[in-house]
Amino acid sequence: MAAKKTQPSEQPGPNRGLPADLTFEKALAELESITDKLEDGKESLEESMKLYEYGLALKEFCELKLKEAEGKWLMLKKQKDGSVTAEELPNDKIPEPNQLQGQMF
Repeated sequence: MAAKKTQPSEQPGPNRGLPADLTFEKALAELESITDKLEDGKESLEESMKLYEYGLALKEFCELKLKEAEGKWLMLKKQKDGSVTAEELPNDKIPEPNQLQGQMF
């Protein structure tokens, strides 16, 4: 039985031509596989160009996902009653790791 092929996204921009259910982890694994194939040099020029173009789309997708994740920092604060609250921090308020020393629990 043949594996079901995922339909590419019809959205314009960096997701164009990528599967709609693509995750960061899947995209990174595909990008690594493409890199291996291109470095191997066994593909035809035409196939190498297709792989390269798809790899660029995957790279843009991964960069976009990383940028989205970058903006989702939370500061966890322990309250006097022992409960913990989460406060979302804007990117310009994210402390450097050395500023957090001794403050994590």
